Amino acid sequence: MQRLVFMFALAAGVVTAPAGPVLPGLKAIESQPYASSAKVVEIRGERGDPQPKEWIFLLSDPSARGGVREVTVTDGKITSERTPLRGMADVAGLAPLDTPLLSVDADGVFRIVHKEATKSELGFDWIDYTLRTDADSNAPVWTVKLYDHMGAPVGTARISAKGGTVVAPLQPDPDARARAEATPASKDGGIIGHVGKAAERAAKSTKDSTLHFLGTLQEEFTGERTIGPKDDE
Repeated sequence: MQRLVFMFALAAGVVTAPAGPVLPGLKAIESQPYASSAKVVEIRGERGDPQPKEWIFLLSDPSARGGVREVTVTDGKITSERTPLRGMADVAGLAPLDTPLLSVDADGVFRIVHKEATKSELGFDWIDYTLRTDADSNAPVWTVKLYDHMGAPVGTARISAKGGTVVAPLQPDPDARARAEATPASKDGGIIGHVGKAAERAAKSTKDSTLHFLGTLQEEFTGERTIGPKDDE
């Protein structure tokens, strides 16, 4: 089951930790020997609910086999590296990210997108993140893709990583509305609309930081909190 994976894992007694923010991962990469010649050209995270389990940093690196270095980061620490030889020709040609300009991390992006989805009454179950340099503005821009529990696309939006402005508003997938009308669980906007009662009860008894984050979002948007511990608990 893909709907809020961490919620159901919690009910089973196992919680998968999220990858944490992106920006500390940049610092970890900048401390490596190859940082003098390698440039980060893309950062991606998949199946975030709201955050993914790991971040993939792709670097254009003339010292690497194939010209590309792939670095996996979790919680600000490098967990794996590889230098793929195939399927990365387009990556080596991407414009480097102007990392000093990055000020909006993935949690900020999620808040913005979740607000857009809530306004549009567009429910979703996970989100894919991609950070690249925009070809038109030469500025770093997040592209986010939303999916339902079946893996069907729900919508796409683009957010500035420099200031958090919405570069391209959330655009619902043409079939997303029809699916939402046919699925009662999808009629509420955002990821919170998909939290079941059993998960809510389990969330009340945990201090997990991810649930706390979702609870804070719920309180901001609805005025009540049924997910995760309150700030004074």
